[in-house]
Amino acid sequence: MIDEIKKLVPRKIKVQVSACLNRENVNLPETTRAFIFLAADYGNIGDLAITAAQESFLSRTLDGYAVIRVPISRTRTQLQSIKKQINPNDLVTIVGGGNMGSLYPDIEELRQLVICSFPENRVVCFPQTLDWDTGAVSKKALRRIVKVYGQHPDIHVFARESITRDKLGELFSQHPNVKVGYTPDIVLSASGQILGGTDSNEASGILKCLRDDKERSLDAANALRLDSALAACGEPISVTDTHAGGARLAEDVCANLVADKVNQFRSAKLVVTDRLHGMILSVLAGTPCLVIPNANHKIRQTWHDWLGTQPLVRFLEPAEFNKLPDVLTTLLQQPHGDISMPPLDCALFKSLEEALHFS
Repeated sequence: MIDEIKKLVPRKIKVQVSACLNRENVNLPETTRAFIFLAADYGNIGDLAITAAQESFLSRTLDGYAVIRVPISRTRTQLQSIKKQINPNDLVTIVGGGNMGSLYPDIEELRQLVICSFPENRVVCFPQTLDWDTGAVSKKALRRIVKVYGQHPDIHVFARESITRDKLGELFSQHPNVKVGYTPDIVLSASGQILGGTDSNEASGILKCLRDDKERSLDAANALRLDSALAACGEPISVTDTHAGGARLAEDVCANLVADKVNQFRSAKLVVTDRLHGMILSVLAGTPCLVIPNANHKIRQTWHDWLGTQPLVRFLEPAEFNKLPDVLTTLLQQPHGDISMPPLDCALFKSLEEALHFS
């Protein structure tokens, strides 16, 4: 009987009751604070790298601020405590990534909750990819985004590639209070060394880091063509992923997962990937990388906008797989890059720095 009653209770009410019953008191330092809301505490290493790089960027950019992570799994339970303590000069930032829109509705719902919760504070959404299509669900999600973001008086929303930038400009064209910015993915502001990588291993073999989820676009026939071309290189081939599993992970565990992945990429002669942060972490590790597209625009457009001139990165569409032997040979002959230096000019992040400072 109780189980039947539970089924009748709307999800929204269940979530609110759970947050109330598990409410946490957060002890905040007595100084100006910059919060990172929706900080990754789960085993997606790309998202963990984004959180780490965002924290590093804020610490380097904001003198005198305490940078506070609010784990995504504890957003609802910590929110009331933070709302009671927040000051007008505190800065609310929301983690960057590729979860804006209708593809990951639970995360977008939390982002909007944070935006609504702090109308008196500047909100800066770090570089994101917006995912949308022509379906009814997506259109409804976009209308909701415009409504919620458009009601905040001081919000800056950054796109990490130009397709998202143009769409956000269109969506918020009637909302001058929503400042749309454009910078690379925040992980590209860091270096492999900042994320815990070292230069202690000699490179060997080819490392495959390919998707097996709803964002995969490589079909079976082209997967076989890729495997055949890789086998012909005569290098040992190993397989990895940027998903380690787990939830509610401690910060030191998160840091170790990121560092271990950077070092794994550093120790390969070549990385082959259709994951955005497979490409980005390869760049930070200084390892040559063959990139193939995923099911949306984020990896293709990020390469085109920011990494197309990087000599260690080559993007190939499946229609170009006839070039695989030559491309693989060229990449395997490339020496590794410098793990201690960020791959992009820091000036590319200037507009993001400016959004973090009150005028």
